[in-house]
Amino acid sequence: MALTTRLIIALQQIRGFGPKTIRSLADLSRDCQISTPEELCVFVGKVIREGMLPWVNRAVGTLGASDITRIREAMTIADGILERSSKSGIKAVSYLDEDYPQNLLNTVSEDGKADIPIVLYYKGDLGITKKKAVAIIGTREPTEEGVMAGRHFGRLFASLGYNIVSGFAVGCDTAAHQGALDADRGVTTAFLAHGLDRVYPRQNSALARAVLDRGGLLMSEHPVGTAVSTYQLVVRDRLQAALADATIVIQTGVKGGTLHASNATLAANKPLFCVRFKDLQHHEMTQGNAMLVTKGAQYITSADAVDIVESRIKASKADGVGTTKPPCQHSLFDQP
Repeated sequence: MALTTRLIIALQQIRGFGPKTIRSLADLSRDCQISTPEELCVFVGKVIREGMLPWVNRAVGTLGASDITRIREAMTIADGILERSSKSGIKAVSYLDEDYPQNLLNTVSEDGKADIPIVLYYKGDLGITKKKAVAIIGTREPTEEGVMAGRHFGRLFASLGYNIVSGFAVGCDTAAHQGALDADRGVTTAFLAHGLDRVYPRQNSALARAVLDRGGLLMSEHPVGTAVSTYQLVVRDRLQAALADATIVIQTGVKGGTLHASNATLAANKPLFCVRFKDLQHHEMTQGNAMLVTKGAQYITSADAVDIVESRIKASKADGVGTTKPPCQHSLFDQP
């Protein structure tokens, strides 16, 4: 039995245990029986003593079977997080769990490096992550045409059975979520950059309730009590690109948060599209669209979007893009 979500959350509370270390320990634990602080401490101590993960020795130090205090304290914090989450209707899932969203096992950063979210907190129906999905994103300051386009494309693809993925920001993101809810049986997933015991921006509180009421999903890497930060907003963007089969940019300038999810889409070799606005070719909020096209994105319009997007998604899947990598099967106790 691999590390449980509870144990992984506990490891996240200990100084020196970063994502790389925790993922490596979790992979090594796949055939181990670990359920108590004592067993976890023995396990980590054995990894350190046998030098199986050299950077763990440097980062963590001499943690071993005799140093149980830090593990117990971390477990107490983890239990508190899970209890507070439960009271707020929030569940947690780790990347080792069977119901973890499979597309997210292939998450990459903007520079193409593997960057899988180890633990996800969520409200709503996790099952919709199995649906085909398109991310619809854009600037927080769209033109009136941009707002209309975001809502149009959200409704259009939701009506075709797509899960509409976005980041819940004001502007294009909000329009996309609203468009998904306009469609009959439309569903949408929002990635938030803070704990799910709050909603940012606050003006989207009613929208968050509507997303859940319609069978949608709110997700975050961050536990309850975590406030939003600029850094978290940036790293959150890779998750939109990872969950979706393709990304559509409504409007963006040459600088802005939209470019993070766009770059992650391109780094994952997934289709990236930008909306072409006939009468806004020189507007500040469409110059980023033009720039992304020079990097590999493709223009679409309301008339050709469905045919182009679906054909590109089909082609990328045929090429194996987004295929889930097989999990690591080795175990610490496979060693002689």
